Amino acid sequence: AMLIGVGGSGKQCLCRLSSFICGYEVKQIQVTGSYGVEDLKENLRDYYKLAIVKQIPVTFLMTDGQIINDQFLVYLNAMLAAGWISDLFPKEDIDTLFNALRGEAKAACVPDNPESMFEFLVKRCRSMLKVVLAFSPVGDTFRVRARRFPGLINCTAIDVFHPWPRDALESVAERFLSSDFELDNADTIVPALAKHMAEEHLSVTEASTNYQKTQRRFNYVTPKSFLELISFYKDLVREKRGEIQMQIDRLDVGLSTLRKTAGDVAELQVDLTHTMEKVEEKKAATDVLIKDMGIQRAEAEVLAEGASKTAEFAGIESEKAFKIQTEANKELAQAEPAMLAASAAVDCLNKAMLSELKGLQKPPSGVENVTACCLILIKHDYKNNMKWDVAKKMMNNVDAFIQELKDYDGATMPENEVDKLTPFIEMEGFNFEAMSSKSAAAANLCNWVVNIYTYNRIYVKVKPLMDSLAAANEAKANADAQLKEAQDTVAAVEAKLAALQAKFVAATEEKAEVEAEAARCNAKLGLAVRLVGGLASENERWGLDIDKLRLDQGTLVGDCMIAAGFVSYVGAFDQPNRTALWKTRWVEDLVNLKVPMTEGASPLSQLTTAALNAKMISQGLPDDPVSLENGAIISKCKRWPLIIDPQMQGIKWLRKREENNGLMVFQLTQKNWLRKLEAAITNGHTIIIENIGVDIDATLDPVLARSIYKKGRGFFLKLGGEEVEYDMGFKLFLQTKLANPHYKPEIAAQCTL
Repeated sequence: AMLIGVGGSGKQCLCRLSSFICGYEVKQIQVTGSYGVEDLKENLRDYYKLAIVKQIPVTFLMTDGQIINDQFLVYLNAMLAAGWISDLFPKEDIDTLFNALRGEAKAACVPDNPESMFEFLVKRCRSMLKVVLAFSPVGDTFRVRARRFPGLINCTAIDVFHPWPRDALESVAERFLSSDFELDNADTIVPALAKHMAEEHLSVTEASTNYQKTQRRFNYVTPKSFLELISFYKDLVREKRGEIQMQIDRLDVGLSTLRKTAGDVAELQVDLTHTMEKVEEKKAATDVLIKDMGIQRAEAEVLAEGASKTAEFAGIESEKAFKIQTEANKELAQAEPAMLAASAAVDCLNKAMLSELKGLQKPPSGVENVTACCLILIKHDYKNNMKWDVAKKMMNNVDAFIQELKDYDGATMPENEVDKLTPFIEMEGFNFEAMSSKSAAAANLCNWVVNIYTYNRIYVKVKPLMDSLAAANEAKANADAQLKEAQDTVAAVEAKLAALQAKFVAATEEKAEVEAEAARCNAKLGLAVRLVGGLASENERWGLDIDKLRLDQGTLVGDCMIAAGFVSYVGAFDQPNRTALWKTRWVEDLVNLKVPMTEGASPLSQLTTAALNAKMISQGLPDDPVSLENGAIISKCKRWPLIIDPQMQGIKWLRKREENNGLMVFQLTQKNWLRKLEAAITNGHTIIIENIGVDIDATLDPVLARSIYKKGRGFFLKLGGEEVEYDMGFKLFLQTKLANPHYKPEIAAQCTL
């Protein structure tokens, strides 16, 4: 089939729909910069194998934009004329195709010879593989190709796609406006809008014809342009509704806040009165605490002074006791060696020594003196102490005797015993060395007696010092007790004073908090009074603004209609034609159809603001009306902008505007431009393709048509035969230096000129 119609008239859509109804699978080639004849032949071989071997019905759809080399038409012409391409398959592959068909051929009573099998194969191809060509009649290309390759005309069923009539335009517009789109008074507004959209489309078609006649400039409008108009209009209305509703909500919140503030002022005044009363109460309570603290502090000072004197007295007594103890310790230090020597002498005694001593019938000379001293000290025997039998009886129980020696306290030795021991001590030979030669036990006992006696004499000398020390320690203890009692009293007063201080601090903090609360309340009251007074006039103005915005909501349907048509259609026209279209024909038609709109509305009022205009001018856009209109169209359009920019004004502005968005600028004549484009699509960067010609590389078709699809959680795009992940932040701008380019209708449908 040959489908003839301008780009965007629905040729491919209708082909896909009919193929789906008939159960055919649509196949198209993916054109890249290196796509050539061999690539086409490889694709065609795959399509033939699908149809012949796998018996899958295939529709081969090809557009004139995909014919980047006229040699492609040689193979298309052969397919259309004969159903087969003679040099497409080598001989061994043809035998494989014959083998795949041999069973069916036998069932159909086809003779098993090459001629019959080939005829059966071609018949199968004609039934399973359909070729659909979607060509545009614009320009001389179609006429030249039809003349050079007659099979394109003679061997196809030709379907011509005419422009949509007014009824069709109205029907489509009404259908799309009625679904997933809410309008007030939809029963009357939707038909009126549908009629106006059809009028816009047809008026632009008429204006494009006059434009070509008068100024030799070409502009095309297609059904796809009409569908883009409807889609953009719906999006614009939703956007503007959202903006107006946000402004209404903001003003409404402001009005509610003002009313609430006015009501809160009286409450704040009451709260401030109560708070000031609390402040006065806290002040009085704090003053009472300060007075109590003064009394308690005076008492504490008196008690502290008494405690200080007591501490001084205790210090003096402690110093006296320390001096006496130092002197006594010095004297006692002299007695300590004697006591240790006596203890050591006892430790040297053992049972064997004493048993040997008491076993003697008659002691050696001098030994009886030693035992006599022991009888005086241990048994207090002053008469029979020189008798050996009495001494032996004393030592009869050796262990008890040794324990008595150990337990004897030299400090308590009576003076009469001291007098009795003195003659013995002063005897010549009454010592450890002399006695050692006579008896070891007697020597140790002698050593014990001498050292006990020596210790006693020193202790008696020190005894007055010890008595003085005891008296001094008692005086010190009494002074310490008095000091502790005074300190306990001071501590109790200090604790009470600390409690009062803590209570005072808490009261002071509470008072400060109440005062701060009063200050805050007072400041808040002052601010509220100033706010209510200062915004008294705003209260009325905001109410009027809300009423105006609600009126604007009602006129959005007409205002956005003019703006949507302006963006979708008039970019390719000069200033007079633009004004004639929207200001004369479109506004009058909306008025006649009674579509609500703002009196004196203009497209720019919905597309831009004074602030946005100033920003665009600061970025380098000329400040003339046409440039501002072009900037608004580029900023709002949904299709990729194609800028006719012979003076390079637009691209300078775009470079400045997009410099922070990962901008990449290149030409289609540069190397690796496709890789740069893939990277920008994946990363969401901005691309400017500058200095393009009249014919745009067919590789860009999926990008221009935004043929994106969802896969999993991401979006993807087929580019150059490869699947590329699509980032929604990606932007594309096309720019040409040509002053009067003649772009095909397909480009006009895919881009915003």
